[in-house]
Amino acid sequence: AEGGSNEGPAQDLEPSEGDPLSATANHNLPGAGINKFALAEFLASGGVEFTGSDREYGFVRGQQLSKEQPYFEVTIVVDREDGIGIGLCGNKVMSGAMPGWPAYPSIGYHSDDGGLFQGRNYGMPFGPPCHAGDRMGCGVLFSAGGVAETVVFTKNRELIGWVPLPASGMLFPVVASAAPAVANLDLKAELPSFPPACWVKTGTAEAIAFSNLALAVASAKDGDIVTANGGVHAFNKGLAVTRSITICGVEGKELAAEPELRGGEDFVIDSKGIKVRLKGLSIKSFGGDKSAGWEELGGAGGVCARQGSITIESCKISSQNGTGVVSTLLCQLHASHTNVGPCGRHGIVVFAPGGGSVETSRNNPGVQLLDGVTVRDCEEVGVAVNPPKGSKGSVTITGCSVEACKDGLVVHPAKVTLQSSSFVGCRRNAIKVLSWRSEGLACEVQCKECTIKDCPMGLRAEGGGGVAKIGWDNSNTIQECITSFACEEGGVIDQHTEPSGEESEYSEYSESSGG
Repeated sequence: AEGGSNEGPAQDLEPSEGDPLSATANHNLPGAGINKFALAEFLASGGVEFTGSDREYGFVRGQQLSKEQPYFEVTIVVDREDGIGIGLCGNKVMSGAMPGWPAYPSIGYHSDDGGLFQGRNYGMPFGPPCHAGDRMGCGVLFSAGGVAETVVFTKNRELIGWVPLPASGMLFPVVASAAPAVANLDLKAELPSFPPACWVKTGTAEAIAFSNLALAVASAKDGDIVTANGGVHAFNKGLAVTRSITICGVEGKELAAEPELRGGEDFVIDSKGIKVRLKGLSIKSFGGDKSAGWEELGGAGGVCARQGSITIESCKISSQNGTGVVSTLLCQLHASHTNVGPCGRHGIVVFAPGGGSVETSRNNPGVQLLDGVTVRDCEEVGVAVNPPKGSKGSVTITGCSVEACKDGLVVHPAKVTLQSSSFVGCRRNAIKVLSWRSEGLACEVQCKECTIKDCPMGLRAEGGGGVAKIGWDNSNTIQECITSFACEEGGVIDQHTEPSGEESEYSEYSESSGG
């Protein structure tokens, strides 16, 4: 449930005396397990009746979890549309707020929408909704030394996913309802058996298990392989990668769910001067800032590659408000057999600023290769080649498909080789090149065996600062477009009548010839 505006000051709670449960027999919630309650009545059956409203929220808070008792459950008996929230908090709780809202430090999983809330009034899609008859569970995974590391949530004792523990003292169970409801609480429920969240393998040594992906990545060394188990790996922000490692799903095994890396704000896998390989992962960002520039991480919701190199194989990447993949001038990007989208901004941006000094970036652009990539359902550009003013670089795109984006491919001054790729259902331009900020550098796209279909504009070349040219020989096709070609301010489209490399006549479309 999204946060409301009725939050008051958080309360620092101490254990209360004389809890009604102490005199209740045959209940699921021992009297010793409750510290404080408000707007809630305890039933003879052992259940709790929440009497909250849209302005005040009924809640109970239990004694903190421990390695000996790391888990609790709530069985929904009677629910309402606004739902029940369960989770963890510290010493301070707020009777006017659900778990995970920013009124007090907490984390919560809400039954009405299955959202994970952590310090925000809006949740990140996390698990399935829960209704009357369902059992919602929350637990903490401790290290062998007794250190609390990871929060897990369950539905009907089936694991939903893993979340790094937000704070060391956030161990108190909390249950709240935004509307009248009845639930049975069991603060002494047995923790179900879960597989590890992931493993780290170094060379031929035996793999080491970790309870969350952030711990595994932080512990990995150069050359290690981090294998993520199937399920949701949730992060409040993102995942910083500082070593040359591989992060992948479990190979050669059918999983009930693929590894899903989810971020509530920008999910950024940030590589700086290292070699990172991502394989068989689903990466989803539910935050991002549509107004942020490329030098700001808010502009990238999925994967941000700043320096070094990053290889993305067989992944699924989406960003609700940002861009799926951003690669800067100093990065070498190789993406293959990967699906990108839907995205609230662009699908893939290469040669973005932010990878280092501008002068160094201009003279040493990274190699950018897209092979067998599908980009779909992006609000702006499917693939943007976007170097800073005065920069240069080259991109090779082979066997790719761009569908249902505002613009398919937009190229600022750079050289792009486009082979066996398609652009279908773009809402504006399929391919657009423009050189108005090129400082005399050429902007050129050479197309071979490509298809454009069902777009208002097929090819657009805009000059104004240098050469803006599209090579489009008869190996390519344009179908069902309102306008096939358009040139402005000296832009050029070359139509060769024979494949490149043979002596041939060609027609040159430019502004002077009417486009």
